Amino acid sequence: MQIKTKKTKGILTFMLEGELDEHASHNARSLLDKEISMSPAPDIVFDLNRLSFMDSTGIGVLLGRYKRLCALDKKAYITGACPAVNKVLTAGGVYRVIQRL
Repeated sequence: MQIKTKKTKGILTFMLEGELDEHASHNARSLLDKEISMSPAPDIVFDLNRLSFMDSTGIGVLLGRYKRLCALDKKAYITGACPAVNKVLTAGGVYRVIQRL
């Protein structure tokens, strides 16, 4: 699992690559939390274009960051989920909480 960041015009984008599962979740949480706390950007985008797999632990990572972002008065968005990841996000009700771009 790799996470790259891109900062442009008030938007911090996290590009997640690989598999977001129980094995990768701890490092993903740590990195995302660190970047979120340091960034003044009001909008955060989780770009899942290169994420090949995600399980319920990955849902927990995204929803946990969403809660943190709400506490900081920031907005979160999801973009680029492949069909398999999109199915997990839909079944888990994530799109009812985090807006899809």
